[in-house]
Amino acid sequence: MENLFTEFTGVTSAQWKEQIIKDLKGVDFNQLIWKTHNGFDVNPFYTSENLTQKHEPLFANNDWDICEHIVVADEKEANQRALKALEGGASGISFFISKKISTAELIKNISLEHIYSQFTITNDALHVLDDLRNHYGKVNQHEGKIKCFVNIDPLHLLAFYGEWHRDEPKDLAVLNKLKHIPVNIGLYEDAGASTVNELAIGLAHTNEYFNYLSDQNSLKDKSLHFSLSVAPDFFTEIAKFRALRKLIALLQEQYKTNFPIHIHAQTTMVDKSNLDIYNNMLRTTTEAMSAVIGGADSLTVLPYNQGFEVTTDFSSRISRNQQHVLKEESYLNKVADISAGSYYIESITDTIAEKAWEQFKVIESKGGFLACLKNNFIQDLISDGANSLHEEFANGKLVLVGVNKFQNPNDSVRSSELAVRSIKKSINAIKPIRLATELDSQKSSPNPELKTPN
Repeated sequence: MENLFTEFTGVTSAQWKEQIIKDLKGVDFNQLIWKTHNGFDVNPFYTSENLTQKHEPLFANNDWDICEHIVVADEKEANQRALKALEGGASGISFFISKKISTAELIKNISLEHIYSQFTITNDALHVLDDLRNHYGKVNQHEGKIKCFVNIDPLHLLAFYGEWHRDEPKDLAVLNKLKHIPVNIGLYEDAGASTVNELAIGLAHTNEYFNYLSDQNSLKDKSLHFSLSVAPDFFTEIAKFRALRKLIALLQEQYKTNFPIHIHAQTTMVDKSNLDIYNNMLRTTTEAMSAVIGGADSLTVLPYNQGFEVTTDFSSRISRNQQHVLKEESYLNKVADISAGSYYIESITDTIAEKAWEQFKVIESKGGFLACLKNNFIQDLISDGANSLHEEFANGKLVLVGVNKFQNPNDSVRSSELAVRSIKKSINAIKPIRLATELDSQKSSPNPELKTPN
């Protein structure tokens, strides 16, 4: 058995290409090369010759926490919804809080020591940070990991709302109270940024915090929590999550830190539609697969009707069960870094990481994240990506089944999206996009759910 493969001669990349050209019978080979909006080409095949070095797994554990996303309008109602989610198989809760609440009422009967919990707050809910001091940032005694995070990301809030809550020094000062560094990269994906630019901006976002904490002499004894959106480009998204780990490791080398990293993923709304709405389940399933294969530590699959009607017990249960199927039937949680060694995924992981690092250096050369936010350089990068997506969607290159192709003539739209409140802005705010908005709006009625920054 040891000599089984010695009977077969190896095939070089040139030989593969020669055979493909022969099989194409006159069709130009270059037509098979995929021109991506990330600034690099994807070849029709990859071999070991595409790997310049041996690639080791990037993470040792592929299990993840199944999360429920809950916007806290009423803490008692949110508590009941969280308990129901946990009873239904969730192992994590992601709360969004933007006002004064009773934290004790919110977490009543919830064993935070046994689950992953993320409390994403705005400046109006800072009291949650103090209320959770017995849980936040502490190592879980059952598994030795940090599982409770209170995330207030002042740069994310600035980018989303277009202004500081009070002013720059006071808003950034909250970082000195945190035991970890929260970085919400998801907004850039949701607003339409290309994968390369999303990671480059996210890296500059992280570096801005590293610089600030270094100046405050507080860059020590921290952990890192990243929130990402996961888009529909299956293999590229796997590579994106893997590339992020490489980029953060490289950044930490520069600061001589070795902070533990938690990556939380949430399915995007960019490709969702209330036309043929059940297709959203298929979209979120492939996005969930990308996230967990790419190494997400926790994941929220948004219900198929999120943003179009009030989510129901059924739609919430389906979103959790999609992840259970990936665990219990597909066993995606049983193998560490499943894609490690894949010629294709390893190649595009390296390419994305290299190009994102180069774009990150461009942002830094222009003064860094804050400077590029204030002079619209970052907004322009994101806008370019959004325009590219809209163009691909309009000409049918980017297909959403049931929306811009294979429409159901008997389908009806449930609702349209609420506008985010209008405020006076000191910078151009970065807002999420949704490709199907125009088509959806042709048959829409008012949306019952409030849109919040993820």
